[in-house]
Amino acid sequence: MKLETKQFIIGFLGLVFLASLVLVQAMEVARKREDVGLTSAHVAVPAKSQNCVECHGKSTPGIIEHWKGSTHARKGVGCVECHLADKKDADAFTHYGTVIATIVTPKDCGRCHEKETKEFDNSHHAKAGNILASLDNFLAETVEGSRVPFNPHSPTPGRPDITEVNGMASSFVGCQQCHGSKVALVGKGGSSITVDDLKPGANGQPTNLAILDQIMKSDDGRPRFQAGTWPNTGIGRLNLDGSKGSCSACHSRHDFSPRRARQPENCGKCHLGPDHPQKEIYEESKHGVAFRDLKEHMNLNAENWVLGEDYSQAPTCATCHMSGHSKNGGVVTHDPGKRISWTNRPPVSKVLDTDVNGELVTELDPVLRRELITFSAEEKRTNMKQVCHHCHTPDYVNSFYKQYDDFIVLFNEKFAKPGESIMKALRKDNLITETQFDEEIEWTWFYLWHHEGRRARHGAAMMAPDYAHWHGMFEVAERFYQELIPQAREIAKHAAEEGKEEGAAAVNKVIDEILARPEHEWQQAPRLVPKPD
Repeated sequence: MKLETKQFIIGFLGLVFLASLVLVQAMEVARKREDVGLTSAHVAVPAKSQNCVECHGKSTPGIIEHWKGSTHARKGVGCVECHLADKKDADAFTHYGTVIATIVTPKDCGRCHEKETKEFDNSHHAKAGNILASLDNFLAETVEGSRVPFNPHSPTPGRPDITEVNGMASSFVGCQQCHGSKVALVGKGGSSITVDDLKPGANGQPTNLAILDQIMKSDDGRPRFQAGTWPNTGIGRLNLDGSKGSCSACHSRHDFSPRRARQPENCGKCHLGPDHPQKEIYEESKHGVAFRDLKEHMNLNAENWVLGEDYSQAPTCATCHMSGHSKNGGVVTHDPGKRISWTNRPPVSKVLDTDVNGELVTELDPVLRRELITFSAEEKRTNMKQVCHHCHTPDYVNSFYKQYDDFIVLFNEKFAKPGESIMKALRKDNLITETQFDEEIEWTWFYLWHHEGRRARHGAAMMAPDYAHWHGMFEVAERFYQELIPQAREIAKHAAEEGKEEGAAAVNKVIDEILARPEHEWQQAPRLVPKPD
């Protein structure tokens, strides 16, 4: 073979190799863009949104790029279709000839996604804003901060505009970013205007028309939102139109990527930390390990993403709690509670039987209880078992639930119910005040059930042994025996010294009765006495 021919072949092969590298790189870039929702294939810009896309393509290009990668863009759903408002809406304003609203609520999404919106509205997620009156929120608003602004004790160099401290900052930036804020408009004189003031009707429009004149507006006519309440994508956000929730809490604006919503990291914005570390628990479990290893085979971009058809490698949070599977016809639910049989949120776990309003049934009488239940915990467990059966045998699943139930009952009976009894006895005779967290034992009790206790229960629910034991029941037991009991005894001792003998005796009686039970008798075992030298 001539030298020129060899050189030609080598050169040609080199070009082919280079072209292959360029092609592979282009495909990888396209895949990455698709993963993050930035692909712009098959974009159909609706006429009403054409001006929006052109203008925001220059002012906020990231929003437009994300939208171009969405299913909305492919199906001709643009900016106006989601942000369209009625001029009678409290937060409506005219923007270049079109009446829109800044915040898109579930009521807006429900114009197209009616089924999903109804399911979400019935879920516990939609009620997450109830924390605004809870013990957790008292911690953020009062213990960590202050319900009213207060003057700083010293100036902030470089910020002469800071003349007072916003005591609600911890709640605004922390609690409410997951649970949801009560969205507020700025009223004249600095007042807040919320859904409570607007009193919206079924159509979401305010019935208290007099309050509308009090809304402060910017120079371009748009209502001004109170910075503490917006931006906010909390799952239980209390919106101005009376709706609850934020679809973008899970379906990120503006691409609404199904791929992202199906991954555990999406849930980890809120479901992590000392009191509900579901994300960390999942990562420790065999399910989480399998997902990390097999993620590329999970077909996360599938249109319907049905377990047993589109994938079977590993479950994610969405798989177990929301997504469709081959045994239920691929039906998706936006109510995660349809597959949960225990609620582990309160100090004492409760069987999740619910009534016609979706509220927990607390009736103890078996006959009356059955009459009130419309959706039983057993039905919800059956729904979850259907998911489990894609990879596990019935015996395996039933045995897991036996382990789980036993663990929850152990926590309830050995630590949670006794702890509640002790705290109730202390308050009954005013040995501690009604104010929360002003005494050490209240912090101890909160840690026991709210942090360690929840971790233990969630660890058992999600097959994470380290969280069930070392980060869970070990710390529960240590907190109960080494802190709660001694602190209660000490309070009773001081109460007796102050003349409250009857209250002190009542507390000690409760403790004595608890410790006399067989499960606590180990503490009464004889101590080994060291032999004398």
